[in-house]
Amino acid sequence: MSNVSADMLKEAFIEPIRFALLVDDEFPTYLEMINPPEGRRFEFARAGEIFEFCRRRGWLCDVDNVAAVAMQFEREKSLNQSDLLILDYHLDPGRPDDPSKSISILQDLANSDHFNLVVIYTSAEPCRVLREVVFCLGGGGSLSAQEQETVIQTVEDMEEPDYAEAASALSLETIENYLLGRRPNGSANELRAILTRLQIHPRMHNSLINSFCYEYFSKDLEGEVLARRSSAEKIEVSLGGEANCKWVSQGNLFAVIVNKSEGASVIEERLHQALIEWAPSPLRVLMVHARASLERAGTISDEKVLDTPRRQAGWLLRILLARNDEETKRYMQELYGRLFERLVSSIESEMVSFGTRLINLNGEEPVAVATRMSCAANLTREQAYHALNEHLCSDNYKKLVMTTGVVFRTIKESVYYYWLCVSPACDLVPGQNSSGWDGDLHPFRPISAVRLAPVKNIIALTDKLQNAEKGRNIFIYVDDEPVALEVANEESRKMRIEVLLLANEGAVIDSRFSGFSISQLKGVPSVQSVDFEVVGVLRADYANKLLADSGHQRSRIGVDFVNLPTH
Repeated sequence: MSNVSADMLKEAFIEPIRFALLVDDEFPTYLEMINPPEGRRFEFARAGEIFEFCRRRGWLCDVDNVAAVAMQFEREKSLNQSDLLILDYHLDPGRPDDPSKSISILQDLANSDHFNLVVIYTSAEPCRVLREVVFCLGGGGSLSAQEQETVIQTVEDMEEPDYAEAASALSLETIENYLLGRRPNGSANELRAILTRLQIHPRMHNSLINSFCYEYFSKDLEGEVLARRSSAEKIEVSLGGEANCKWVSQGNLFAVIVNKSEGASVIEERLHQALIEWAPSPLRVLMVHARASLERAGTISDEKVLDTPRRQAGWLLRILLARNDEETKRYMQELYGRLFERLVSSIESEMVSFGTRLINLNGEEPVAVATRMSCAANLTREQAYHALNEHLCSDNYKKLVMTTGVVFRTIKESVYYYWLCVSPACDLVPGQNSSGWDGDLHPFRPISAVRLAPVKNIIALTDKLQNAEKGRNIFIYVDDEPVALEVANEESRKMRIEVLLLANEGAVIDSRFSGFSISQLKGVPSVQSVDFEVVGVLRADYANKLLADSGHQRSRIGVDFVNLPTH
C-alpha cells in the first residue's frame, strides 16, 4: 500500500510532464508525413492517435522511428524530469522479434543521472515484455565463475536430447522466481525430476536451473545488450502478486508496459496506476516534486537569485582570486550551493505546501508514521530516534581535505579509537599558515582533535538518546550499527583535546589518511605513525559550536574572507 495518495503521485510525476518523445519504427516523422518516402508504409492512424493524446494534455510532442535518435537524445541532450518517452518495444524492421535496440535505450536510462519515465508501447504480450526487460536490467543475477565452470562441464556431459528435454521443462513460475532472486522451490519439481533421472547431483540443480533461465532470455538478444547487463542492487517489478498493470523500476528508470491494442487513451491511466502500485517513498516523491518545481521556476526566479551587479561582482571575484585548481573547484562548489539555496528559497512556499500535505500525522504516533512511510517496519523506536539525531548533527564525508568537524578513527589491537577535528577550517586549507611552526612541519599539518568515547551497548546507547538534548554526544552510523560518540565527559564537561600531525597536508583519499599521534612511551613523549579512517562529519552549525567550545575561535568571524590588496 502506498504511503502517498494517488492525487499527490499524479501531482509529482505526471502533471509536470511537458514533452513526449515517441519512438516507433512504424511511425512517420513529421518530415515523412509531409513527404512520404516511396515503398515505406507507416501506421499513420496510431501515430496520430498518440499525437492527439499528447496534444490534449498540453504536451509538446516529437516523433522518430530510428532507435539511434532516442539513444543520442538521452546520451547527448538527456530526457528531463518533465519528459516522457513512449517507446516501441521492437525497433528493428529487419528483426521484428528482437527487442535489443529498445532494451539498450532502457539500460541507458536506468544508468543515467536523473529520473526517467517511460511507457513501453508494444504489440507483444505485456508479461513477456516485462520479464525480458527485468532480465536485461539485471534481474536474476548471474552465476559465479566457479558455478559457471561447473555448469559448463555438466552441460557438456549431457546428451543434446536430454538437455533439450530439461530446458523445455522450465516453467514461467520458475523463470519469475529467478528474476526476483528467489529459489525455484516447488515450481521446478518437474525439471528437478528430469535432472535426477539424468543422475545429476542435487547440489547442481539450482545452478543448472539458473543457467537454463539465463539461456531462455539471452538466446535472442544481441551481445552488446547482454554485455551491458549487470546484477542490479535493487529492482522493483510487478511480477506475480495482484498487480493490475506491468511496470519495472531500476536505477533511475520507471517503465510501464502498455499494449497497443488498448489504444493511446489508456497511457496516462496505466502510468498513474503503475505509480500507485510502485508506492515510492514519500521522500523520493518530495525530491521528484522539488525538481519539477525548480524546472518551472523560470527566469523570474533566476533574477531574484542573481541579486545586484554589485553582489555578482563579489561572487565572481571569489572565483577569480583562487590560487590553484583545487581552490577554484571548491569556490565553484560553494557558489553553486549558494545559488541553488537562493533558488530554492524563491519557490520555497510551493514545495513546503506540497511537503506538508504529504507528510502529516493524521492522529498517529510520530515514530509509527515515520517507520511506515519509510518502509522501515523493523526499525525500533530507539533506532528511529538515533536516525533522527544522526540527521540533525552528522553526515557522510566525501571531500578530499581535513576540515572542522570531521570524525575519524584508527584501530589498535582490535579496539577503535575515535577523534573529532576542532581546528578552524581556515587553518586547514592547503597553503595556509606557511610560516612559523606550521611552516617548519610542512607537508605535515598539526591539528587539534577531541578524543571521543564510543558507546554501542544498547542500554548505554538508549541512555544517551534519552539525554540527547544535553548535547554531550555525536550520533553516527558506522559499520552498519548506530553509535554515540561522547564529546565531553558527563561529570567534568571537559573535552579531551589532543594534537595530531597529518601527512600530505591532511589530504583524505578514499576516506583514509595517515599521520602521527603523540603518546607517552617509557615515560617520554613519543610520536607514533597511525593510519586513520574518516567515518563522518558534523554539520556546519554543530562543527562551529564545538570549535567555539574547544577554545579555538581565535577571534575570527569567518573562515573565507579575502584581503583587499594594498596596491
